[in-house]
Amino acid sequence: MNYIYAPGCALMAYKPHLAERLKEIIEKKYGKMETILTCCFDKPSLPADTCVITPCATCAEMYAKMEDCTSVCFLNDLAEDADFPFPDYGGMEMSIQDTCSARKQPEVLEAVRKILQRMNITLVEPQFTGRCARCCGQVFYGKMDEAKVEANMKKRADEMPCQDVVVYCSSCIMSMTVGGRHPRFILDLIFGEPTDMEKITPTKWNNCLAAFRADHRHTEK
Repeated sequence: MNYIYAPGCALMAYKPHLAERLKEIIEKKYGKMETILTCCFDKPSLPADTCVITPCATCAEMYAKMEDCTSVCFLNDLAEDADFPFPDYGGMEMSIQDTCSARKQPEVLEAVRKILQRMNITLVEPQFTGRCARCCGQVFYGKMDEAKVEANMKKRADEMPCQDVVVYCSSCIMSMTVGGRHPRFILDLIFGEPTDMEKITPTKWNNCLAAFRADHRHTEK
């Protein structure tokens, strides 16, 4: 089996150093591997019998659909790692915004919640959550003007019972910030870092994503 690490373009656009820290953990289990930075939507060419290891639910879904390719969402592995030193958040209450790609991946929904439990986070679910979760509003970008996009982000954020909202998609960080909530990105929680996208707008974020994707189209290292 040929293992390749795909951190995902959203994580790389947000905090590339977290992608590197995560890769170190992944390589302890799977061995040394290359990193692919091409966006999964560009369908990069991969050798036969490749398994893509990724923290991104969208990447995991996309690569699993490719011929001669399998994928592992590493959040699933991490949730079952008895030796990983998860931080303790003392029972702090947080809500959760499930990324759209995870709705069809019950194992990811379960893994994220197990990780939160292991970090001693008390989860207060919104009404529409898990398989029934509503989009954070990112899907509307490019389909309507920015004011309406932001209104949809605020509508979803207002459904959250807690001010602190766990997210595991970097675009959800932006959406919850725009919506007036305090997003807590799961890798930030795991590695004890703050989540901060202050002064971000949907256009700024999507331009950042587009620039990263364009710069890394069909490249590997």
